[in-house]
Amino acid sequence: MAKLSNKGLLGMALLLSLATSVLVYHYLKTVSTVPQQKEVSVVVARADIPPRTRIQAGMVKEVRVPEQFVEPNAVHELAKVVGVVAREQIMAGEQITERRLVIAGKPADFTGMIPSDERAVTVAVTEVTGVAGFVKPGDYVDVLATFDQSIAGENVTKMILQDILVLATNHDAQASPANVANAGRDKKDAGKTSTVTLAVTPEQAAQLALMDEKGKIRLALRPFIPSTGIVIANTVTPRDLVGNFSLPGPSKTPDKPAPKAEPAPPAGKALPDGHGIQMIRGTKVETVTIN
Repeated sequence: MAKLSNKGLLGMALLLSLATSVLVYHYLKTVSTVPQQKEVSVVVARADIPPRTRIQAGMVKEVRVPEQFVEPNAVHELAKVVGVVAREQIMAGEQITERRLVIAGKPADFTGMIPSDERAVTVAVTEVTGVAGFVKPGDYVDVLATFDQSIAGENVTKMILQDILVLATNHDAQASPANVANAGRDKKDAGKTSTVTLAVTPEQAAQLALMDEKGKIRLALRPFIPSTGIVIANTVTPRDLVGNFSLPGPSKTPDKPAPKAEPAPPAGKALPDGHGIQMIRGTKVETVTIN
């Protein structure tokens, strides 16, 4: 086998270098023609955020995701989320959208306020049964129902539903801060609440409709800070309040006969001759002579 000279080796190296350059050029040209996916910055939750919680900086973060995976109305800046109250539960890793936040001055579409798998049902209330108008959108209530004797055999009251979200009062689906601050100060405004719209499951919607049709509904307002679990509330009847109470009947003891009055002694009787009178003392009869 003939040995290559130095010039031959140099020429071979140049050819290999040229071939490598051509291959790299074609590769880069091919890659440059492939469309790149555009990424967008969105805000997601670091951990679960309960409803009605003011979002802190440590609860959220910004991440970049492909544009096609961005949810409608997603928030893209942390500054628009920090300090805002969450309207509903936000799970860790979920994108935060404007619909899930209570943004001041921006009303939300009513259907977007109804939680998933629940329904909006409206009931009629008065100033008394509606907690004097203190119930506002976003509050939670318990629902009591009272049925009369024709339905249950005797008057009964039962707490049927607990921890129910209030979506709206009358036609107001947003709790105005001014109205909340002045709640209870203006008695005229307190008596204007005539309907309350509640978020309930389909089964609870049927129960609520039956309560409204056959009984009387009363709302009980729950505290602002939600409590865990539900309270076991028994059915209450008038007998539970007063026991087996009955008024005493008339006395069966016969009245004692009144004592007979002693007959009054007869008055003195004058004698026929006019010289005396007869006096009766007890069983004795005496004649008293009159001179």
